[in-house]
Amino acid sequence: MAWALFVLLVAGAVASIALDYGDSDTAAPQESARTESSPTPTDRTPDASEGPAVTAAVDDGPASFTIAATGDLLIHESVANAARTSDGWDFTSMFNRVAPILSQADLAVCHVESPMSPNNARLSYFPAFLVPRELADAISYAGYDTCSLASNHATDAGREGIVGTVGALDRVQVAHAGMALSPEARDQVTLIEAGDATVAHLSYTYGFNNGELDADESHLSNVIDEAAILDEARRARSAGADFVMLSLHWGTNYSSEPDEMQVGLGPRLLASPDIDLILGHHAHMVQPVVQIGGEFLVYGLGNFLSNQSPETCTECPLPTEDGVIVHLTVTEDEATGGWSVTEVAHTPTWVDRANFEIVDVLRDTSRDPGLLQDSAQRTASALALLGTAVEPR
Repeated sequence: MAWALFVLLVAGAVASIALDYGDSDTAAPQESARTESSPTPTDRTPDASEGPAVTAAVDDGPASFTIAATGDLLIHESVANAARTSDGWDFTSMFNRVAPILSQADLAVCHVESPMSPNNARLSYFPAFLVPRELADAISYAGYDTCSLASNHATDAGREGIVGTVGALDRVQVAHAGMALSPEARDQVTLIEAGDATVAHLSYTYGFNNGELDADESHLSNVIDEAAILDEARRARSAGADFVMLSLHWGTNYSSEPDEMQVGLGPRLLASPDIDLILGHHAHMVQPVVQIGGEFLVYGLGNFLSNQSPETCTECPLPTEDGVIVHLTVTEDEATGGWSVTEVAHTPTWVDRANFEIVDVLRDTSRDPGLLQDSAQRTASALALLGTAVEPR
């Protein structure tokens, strides 16, 4: 797992927040290396007086690291009720089947679409979310290293939800992008170490359900603005990022096809020399992966944890139950020093709403195999919708 490097110029910005994070209802539960091959081979046995024999170093090839990316964590009331304990909430069991997969990656990336409460004193669910802060403990347990936070629900609870979400993830030492408690914090780039590389994580949303933020609160969460995104990406490079990863909350609900805004904006942003990968979410359905100029754009990662299903939502088609872990290998070009995605694969997932456990569809043996096969096929078809096949892992 990677360790977050927050480039914070004003360290006191978060510490000054008066809301308390400490009185929890429950207790808080790599690096790729290479050596240059340099010794000159010899066919004679060295004399003892010449000292110890020299062993040739092994060239492991170019440096690389791996990413595992997932979609929306949308904590509906039924999900929270399933996590209820005698003294709080515990969401960790919902990730039991996928935590080993996520933990294997050098950099595991989540999307938090439900703002967390700073103290669990006031909770709310759809249509305006403020969910138990123990979600952060499950995020850490699952093996996530960084989470995107900008979404249409980011400001559902106003500043309270921003304070709670940022504080909860800071408490469990998971990096994050897309929310900030001050203009100064907003201007800092989220940097994470992954293997030999420094990765920047950016996060933006198309807008908010409760309207635009006032000018004096515009730092709370990032709204998609092409110029602002490109500026932050440039600053990320200047701050030392080898690889810049952009999370975008965009698209049309309940559609497996990217919409006009996505197919216009995505390739333009990816054409920037300062953006290396785009990870999308919001549609609540898996959307295609495309390769453009040697770089990858994941239009939509679907739901990873939610209560969405045709049985609970008249608007929700069956694929809202499906999710995916997209696996990417990022490799250094030894000639240029640049980093790019060289391999892409996927693990299809499905939410069992009996207990809200996230199921590894290809390896689960305890559920209806026909149901899981159908889910896997839907996910594979959605990923390949625009012609780029992404093989199962």
